[in-house]
Amino acid sequence: MVSPESDAPLAKSEEIVLALQRGILLGERPVGSWLRHEALAKEFGTSRTPVREALRALQSRGIVTIVKNRGARINGHSSQDVRELGEVRAELEGFAAALAAERINDDQQERMEAAWRDFDPESKSDDRGRRWAESNDQFHAAILGASGNRQLYLSIQDIHSRFPPNSAYAAYAESTTLLRRNVNEHARIAEAIVSGDADLARELMKKHILGAVEATIRWAGREELFRNPGD
Repeated sequence: MVSPESDAPLAKSEEIVLALQRGILLGERPVGSWLRHEALAKEFGTSRTPVREALRALQSRGIVTIVKNRGARINGHSSQDVRELGEVRAELEGFAAALAAERINDDQQERMEAAWRDFDPESKSDDRGRRWAESNDQFHAAILGASGNRQLYLSIQDIHSRFPPNSAYAAYAESTTLLRRNVNEHARIAEAIVSGDADLARELMKKHILGAVEATIRWAGREELFRNPGD
């Protein structure tokens, strides 16, 4: 049974992995800098054990390199890495949207539509980014749940573990126009799914994901936040 809508809390090491990945992508933790076990444990209010687990996970994905007695050096993702991950995610989530158009039930439809019901892209509140991330997660999770395919869910989660799905907000944060467009894209995807148009749902979702990835790459800038693929 697929259960992406679960409210179970993340393990501390997973929480640290996601926070570090976002920080690296957004330039808050520069490529080439060092992550120290003791400092991270203090920052996240935990022991060194989940910090070590998180750094090992990041090393397995090529994002950091662990050096004995020094910590972990940030490698980052190249823009090509991010684009390739986005292309795979677009295909997988497009497939999920197509399946959802054929299988979605009333409860899943309500979850999908409720995700954006109270979100206002025109809002200037301090928590707009957090609320967007929550709505975005709920929307995509509802569609993935409606696909009814556990292996698809696991494959998409693997992509998310290497490239956090809410990273695109940085590209939208300063542009209400882009944020409004993003929300409207969700509405069109939902309409296609509810109408049972699997082909349209797939194409709209693919376009949506690829657009978000390209917006993130344009915002970040190859030289500022992504390591050179030749390094």
